[in-house]
Amino acid sequence: MVETLKARGPTGFIQFGPHYLTVDHGRIFRPDMSLVGLLHDDGLIQGAADPLGPWPGLKTIEELPGAQFKGIDSLGLQLHLPGPASGPTGGLLYNKKVSLNVIFGRIATQDHRRVGEMADDGTISVYDQRFPGVLRRLDENSQLSTTFQGIKSNGTPWQHEFTRSIHRTDKTYWENEVMRYFEDIERVNQAQRLYVFDTLRLYAMAGLLQVVRKQEGVAGLGNVKHGAAGVTGVRSGNVTLDRVEFENEVGWYKKFGAFMHIPITALRPYIESRLNLVVAHEYGHQLEFCLSQAVQEKITELHQRRLRTADRLHPPPASDFEDGAELLLPQHLEERIFISGYSRTSWHEYWAEAVGAFAVPVGRAELRKRDPEVYQIMCDVILRPEQVLRVNLQEAMLSLQASLRLGGEMPDNILEM
Repeated sequence: MVETLKARGPTGFIQFGPHYLTVDHGRIFRPDMSLVGLLHDDGLIQGAADPLGPWPGLKTIEELPGAQFKGIDSLGLQLHLPGPASGPTGGLLYNKKVSLNVIFGRIATQDHRRVGEMADDGTISVYDQRFPGVLRRLDENSQLSTTFQGIKSNGTPWQHEFTRSIHRTDKTYWENEVMRYFEDIERVNQAQRLYVFDTLRLYAMAGLLQVVRKQEGVAGLGNVKHGAAGVTGVRSGNVTLDRVEFENEVGWYKKFGAFMHIPITALRPYIESRLNLVVAHEYGHQLEFCLSQAVQEKITELHQRRLRTADRLHPPPASDFEDGAELLLPQHLEERIFISGYSRTSWHEYWAEAVGAFAVPVGRAELRKRDPEVYQIMCDVILRPEQVLRVNLQEAMLSLQASLRLGGEMPDNILEM
């Protein structure tokens, strides 16, 4: 029976009483190289011949008195079985949809891949897929909904449940985070609600919306005659969006999409490229304060470089023009230096417009083509946050993303969605 199974498991040696057995990618051999069983990364063993059975089904290595394995798992990471610590055994449902097994504290997928550890008190640590071998301990901010049923290491029956605070159980993690961030989500109409969800989904799925929300603040509607997020007026950390501007923006987005090109009445025939993503734009101002000083300086440098190019190729059409936006003749629209005219006005707006554009697929494609350097910074924000965020935010971000990947909330193709 073992010979019919595809080997995918650890490599090393098992000592079982007087027996020393070789393990090669999960297959267990006696010294004469006869196959006697199969070992999985999570410590489950299938025995087929002496000294391992035979027995039906799978046993844990803990059920073989004195048995020890030392070596590496199927990913090449150091593996000792039984491990130095013990924990509960049973079934674990993570994020209401990912079924996992817990074997003496070892959390594993249905195909026996180790993904974390669980203690008898319910504390969970998960392996970070991006950093092999690194365990990240989860807390109330990073752990997703968890339901466990089984026994503790001492054999006591145990049921354990963790639910996220202020989260609706009928919504996904990212939907809940958008609703927590945009405080007026229940006070807007269906089209406006869809606009908010569409344009914040990426940042919510990557965990970035939560981390920035906790660091800076939330967003809501008001009467401010332009969105305010710290760089305009007194910085509070929160975003206040002008209700009329927001309503207009949703209408433009529905009619024209993420981009539209508007004529400048006083300076015909000049036009300006406009980005219809005000919520993600203002969120970008909050995100700015979470970036490292080195990254902020890099963005400033990129803006200054593009500003010099724009002044040379597309100078302001009038000497008394004070708006600061990049204005273009229609035939020069596809040669524009900035992704939007407003990006020209300051490095703060340049960054916020990049964050806004990156929020939706068409904007990411345009940003990648027109401004690959800031596009790469945005990719790092989502996929490699430790390279761009302030040091004090990195661990929380990495732990949350490790949890989101395990829970199926942050897929590998997130930038293609």
